[in-house]
Amino acid sequence: MKLENWAVVYTDPYRAPEDQHPHLHGTVYGNPKFDDGEDITTSRIVQIDPVAKTVTTYSGSVYELGAVDPEWEKLYPDSAARFWNSSQATGS
Repeated sequence: MKLENWAVVYTDPYRAPEDQHPHLHGTVYGNPKFDDGEDITTSRIVQIDPVAKTVTTYSGSVYELGAVDPEWEKLYPDSAARFWNSSQATGS
């Protein structure tokens, strides 16, 4: 499965920042639960593989990440690079 035009999002505005879990929002391809080209928000991220450029979610889905959302990148310069190099990438 592949996620294009992706960005990291936090879905619960009523949780304390330290208790927030990152999710991905983007355009999905190859997921049998959704139509190709549909925008989705994943379940929370549980594993990041910066070498393979994949993310595993709480539901067990594994997404290959394609192009980052240009608006997210514009708001947060180098956000994709920081995501792959973050402590999340080590599973912590």
